[in-house]
Amino acid sequence: MRIDSTYADVRFSYEDGEGKTFSVKTLEEEEYPRYYHHTIGDGAEASEQKSPVKTDVSEKKSVEPAEEQPQAGHVAYQENQRGISYQTLFGPYLTGAQKITLTDPYIRLFYQARNLMEFLETIARIKPDDEEVSVHLVTVEDEFKGDQQEEYFQKIQEAAAPIGINFSWEFSKDEGLHARHIVTDTGWKILLDRGLDIFQRYEMSDAFSFSNRLQEYRPCKAFEVTYLQ
Repeated sequence: MRIDSTYADVRFSYEDGEGKTFSVKTLEEEEYPRYYHHTIGDGAEASEQKSPVKTDVSEKKSVEPAEEQPQAGHVAYQENQRGISYQTLFGPYLTGAQKITLTDPYIRLFYQARNLMEFLETIARIKPDDEEVSVHLVTVEDEFKGDQQEEYFQKIQEAAAPIGINFSWEFSKDEGLHARHIVTDTGWKILLDRGLDIFQRYEMSDAFSFSNRLQEYRPCKAFEVTYLQ
């Protein structure tokens, strides 16, 4: 009924216990707001809002290029949503930072190290060529494959140094560490309930797959991000 414009107008929304009204949208409408059929119960045109499902503390857009001014707030993303990247999630909040600390206890396996590499690629895109940025990782050592884990970090460090990213890491002694967040010296703290692990499984060995080359083409897991200043 939401997709088919031949149906009568229906208000697709619900009210919470406090009487606040929340509109309900399909995943396709979230991803393609410009091309989607928009009607609500009173016949008025629905807003061209491009943000994902979110709480009422933020009006931050989700899939627009990272050109807007960063704002504090909270955003929730749907299972299998596309059009999301580290650039859109973090770019505005990392711009201008010279020291960035990433805390994520689950940077152990190859795909997690690759996520870390793509995070550094995001920083490489936004930083001026003549400036250096220090990125420090706080994680937990893999109990069984600690040597391989450290080898990943060393290779990332060697790759990042020539482009002005000084990558370092430390293994937290707190074995119960579960916090996942990013802190910048410009005053931002980004809380990540899933850390950098936001994408569904994709074929990383397929060089001809767009989901391999571009994050925007990967379906994501359900996750939430909170931006604090």
